[in-house]
Amino acid sequence: MARILVVDDQPGGAHAAVETVARAAKAGEIERVASAPAALARLDAEPFDFVLLPPEGLRTALAGGLRSGGDVLRETFDVFEDGVCLVAPDGTLEVANTTGTRLYDGGLRPDLQAAAREAITRGATADRSLSFDGRAFAVRAYPLPGRGAVLYVRDATDEREREIGRLQAEKLASIGLLAAGVAHEINNPAAFVLANIEALAGHMRLIEEKLRDLPDGGAARLGLSDQLFEANAILQESKEGMARIHRIVRDLAAFSHTDEDTSVPIDVNTAIESALSMLRNELKYRAQVERDLSATRMVRASAPRLGQVFLNLILNAAQALDEADARHNRVRVRTFDDGASVVIEISDNGPGIQAEILPRIFESFFTTKPRGMGTGLGLPISLGIVRGLGGEIVVESRKGEGATFRVRLPADETAAPIASAPAPVATRARGYQRRRILAVDDEALLLKAYRRMLGDAHELATALGGHEALRILERDAAFDVILCDLQMPDMSGVDLYATVRERFPALGDRFVFVTGGAFSSDARRFLEETVAAVIQKPFRLEDLLALIERASGGSEPVQPTSSKSSASRVS
Repeated sequence: MARILVVDDQPGGAHAAVETVARAAKAGEIERVASAPAALARLDAEPFDFVLLPPEGLRTALAGGLRSGGDVLRETFDVFEDGVCLVAPDGTLEVANTTGTRLYDGGLRPDLQAAAREAITRGATADRSLSFDGRAFAVRAYPLPGRGAVLYVRDATDEREREIGRLQAEKLASIGLLAAGVAHEINNPAAFVLANIEALAGHMRLIEEKLRDLPDGGAARLGLSDQLFEANAILQESKEGMARIHRIVRDLAAFSHTDEDTSVPIDVNTAIESALSMLRNELKYRAQVERDLSATRMVRASAPRLGQVFLNLILNAAQALDEADARHNRVRVRTFDDGASVVIEISDNGPGIQAEILPRIFESFFTTKPRGMGTGLGLPISLGIVRGLGGEIVVESRKGEGATFRVRLPADETAAPIASAPAPVATRARGYQRRRILAVDDEALLLKAYRRMLGDAHELATALGGHEALRILERDAAFDVILCDLQMPDMSGVDLYATVRERFPALGDRFVFVTGGAFSSDARRFLEETVAAVIQKPFRLEDLLALIERASGGSEPVQPTSSKSSASRVS
């Protein structure tokens, strides 16, 4: 006797099913199909009141349907590189794509379970940032009532690196603006200090000459000569100190430019020397530096970016050495031409890099330095900069034999070879014709220093700012040279230059700009585009005298249009 199980999912459905089956059997209205999928196809085509299915057929249909749905779900989510997981309230992983399973089973399980619990507890989405195996992940958990939480796990490593790079660039730009401003403020007093030292040295020479003209004296004259000799030695040492300040500020300014994407021909030897100068304090307590700078070809790059590469590599070499053995530690820097490339090698004689970590040193955030000394970004950023210039960095290291980082950059085929700097030639003031000069600056002390420096060689009028200079020129425009500061409040040197060219065209090409650091992009662009002469603060007297003579074009000195204006001085 056959037994029939009827699913009574609607009231009275069981009784109706029995009656319908009986009537259909008597009337011969029962249609047979071979499988559950075929039955579904018939139901789509025509209406039927009931479907009879043996128990095994029901199990097969239900199991096959679930497997098919799960397979489709997995196949759909497996196309994503990100992880998708369904986590139950108890933390069990119910469903996940391939990436989600790998992350859940590979070490992120506690963090993913915590994110799921937070979303379930709050009944709202929960976000977390996680790190695992050197990668950064962004996790968002969506609560699923009654089932747990769906987790979306995204690899955010590249995004994080870009964000850190952006923040680093913004920070460097801010530091650059601050450094440029500091350099400008240092250069202004440094200029008049050096000028006063030069003037004082000149007075000392005059005293010595007058002393020699005195009749032969006794011990008193001999004692005065000894004191003058010592005073001259002090002045010379002070000049050397100011020259060092000038080099430090110059190198600081070179690394402070905010328009660092501008590529220009770069002398790698000069860039290396600037980096060594910036790291002088770090190096002198750790190692002796050996230089072999033989490269003769230029490279095309951004000076601040290339400087950042050399700073990073030299600093890494220094920090690899034990401070306790500074006497025997060496940092070697070598540059040379190699075909169409310029090669820069920076090496040390430290412990070297372990073979197992050597392949990872250019990975972002990877560092072997103590906490607080390294971010793990110096080498990756340097590699990115060099590759952006069409070059490459390779490293060679053996345990106990130090490490060598080799930077290879394409030579700039359009740039002239690096020329050797000519030896400075001492120039005395009396070798030039006497000129009429208008000195314009916002530093009153520097204007006084100009008088002391130039008063014996030239006729000098001074103006405290651009507006005062224009008032002087309105009364008397007969000047051979306008010695003008570039960065001034109220009216900058650039604005004064434009106004003078408009009102007094003959003076347009007689400007000599004095700058303590052009730290705005507009000022730097002006200096690049103008043909006017430029001298950096602080400067030597002989350099300034030579530049004044060149700016005057060797013409005959002009005569003042009124005797009254020739005495104009503004302190």
